[in-house]
Amino acid sequence: MGCLFSYFFGSSASSDIVEQPPARQPYSWERADRAAIKKEDFILDKLKDQTIFRLAGSVNGQQFIIQNCENCTVYVFDHTGQVQIDDCTNCCIFIGPVHGSIFIRDSINCVLATVCQQFRTRDCRDTHVYLSCASQPIIESSHNLKFGCLTLNYDNLAEQYKSADISPWNNNWSNIHDFTSIPDGKNYSLLDKTESVFQHLPVPVDPSCSHLNIKDDNDTSVTPYTYGQLYRDRHEERCLVIFFQDLNADACARALIQMATQSEVVLVQTKSYKMDEMSVEGMFGTNRSYVTLVAKGPVIGLEFAGNNSISICQQNLHALLTTKYQNLPHFISQSPADARTQVDKFYNFASMQMFA
Repeated sequence: MGCLFSYFFGSSASSDIVEQPPARQPYSWERADRAAIKKEDFILDKLKDQTIFRLAGSVNGQQFIIQNCENCTVYVFDHTGQVQIDDCTNCCIFIGPVHGSIFIRDSINCVLATVCQQFRTRDCRDTHVYLSCASQPIIESSHNLKFGCLTLNYDNLAEQYKSADISPWNNNWSNIHDFTSIPDGKNYSLLDKTESVFQHLPVPVDPSCSHLNIKDDNDTSVTPYTYGQLYRDRHEERCLVIFFQDLNADACARALIQMATQSEVVLVQTKSYKMDEMSVEGMFGTNRSYVTLVAKGPVIGLEFAGNNSISICQQNLHALLTTKYQNLPHFISQSPADARTQVDKFYNFASMQMFA
């Protein structure tokens, strides 16, 4: 009985204790082991009519903040840990691969291009956003946002993806979740393939960037161009191609995309993830040979769409496998009826693993 009484009422000494809120986590430049880092190198504050560059190695995975800026152009050609953009007006911003989240808040008439794990915006309007985002982008209390698929390449960008632990095959740029949706409309729209990033973000011409070989064309982009939700409600024939773990899987996938899209077949979406045994059984039935293949590592899945997309992809893949990528383990749809089901299963299993 005494234990029960002390549990509910405690002693008079303990009743005077007031619980304190958890301490704020230090910024990267505040940590004791980062004494050599100057925080002014990672915070752009109250700037106007300026162009700022951060080249590879200058940020190197640290947090980065842009706030209270007007009519500025900012290029961060490096990978970062987390990025915050607040209270900016008429700014053009490029941010290299972000290992965590990028937040843009209370900003007006800006252009933002970035590669990130997570994207979120709040209280923004009249802004173009070019994304390669590993998760579902989220907007809140924002209006007239225009989203496009970021296609870009420059020296060391592929390595920066790896440093930020981002796969170029996982891009949800068009799958927007709006926390404050409008009943009879949308707070955002999707840009089509004709609107590339450098139509809205100035091409950097500073001599310090000349060695980067910056390109925005689809053929050399680290993240392939995908139509995403722009093609979701269309009814053209689909084709699913899966490449299993192999040194040549990435190169073969990119070669197939280039060949297929030249034949007026479009790439709807891509995904890379580690399939488990349940996914294998759901996708391939009792064929146990696939269990051994998926055990080697993540797969790369490509969803194509277009008239005769299956036969076109089969012919192009056969040409690649017989001339350059012999014995590359793969799977490809055989019939239009099966392809729809296979596509749904492949991406549903990916979503299940993400939220497991």
